[in-house]
Amino acid sequence: MKKYFKFIVCFAVAINMATVCFAADTIKIGVLQAFTGPIESLTPPMASAAEFAINEASDSGIFLGGKKIKAVRADSTCIDAAAATAAAERLVTVEKVVAIVGPSCSGTSAAVATKVSAPNGITTISSSATSAALSEIKDNGYFFRTAPSDARQGQVLAKITIDKGIKKVAITYTNNDYGKRVV
Repeated sequence: MKKYFKFIVCFAVAINMATVCFAADTIKIGVLQAFTGPIESLTPPMASAAEFAINEASDSGIFLGGKKIKAVRADSTCIDAAAATAAAERLVTVEKVVAIVGPSCSGTSAAVATKVSAPNGITTISSSATSAALSEIKDNGYFFRTAPSDARQGQVLAKITIDKGIKKVAITYTNNDYGKRVV
């Protein structure tokens, strides 16, 4: 039964999205990025890339029989989970988005996934949230990321270092969720 659960959930999500999408003239996708906060200088290219892909799909004329897709921006701040959650709730309840690209940072991604995305059945995908803890959140299969977990990045870096024959390294870290490996 467990092996069919994910299939059933994915099928239900697809049916839900198709129902919403066929009913709407324009389909909205949220672009929830850290437009303010500590990584605001990194955010414009991430948001632009998401909007470029959304516009390409919309302009193709083949998405759901020619339906248009519109990106709707919101600010996750990167450091304020309450602000990110409120922004995501606005995207879902007011803007009626069918999916969210973002948030940018791990802490806000966890908050949005567990408090907004999962309860509302909204697929959310982050291109930059890397905390290993995100692999264990209760997201009901609605949260995805394109960047590898910090735990995996460490493994790859260690392998590269060993393969190059490097015998001594110096390592520094911050004592927070970003700097610690969750095991």
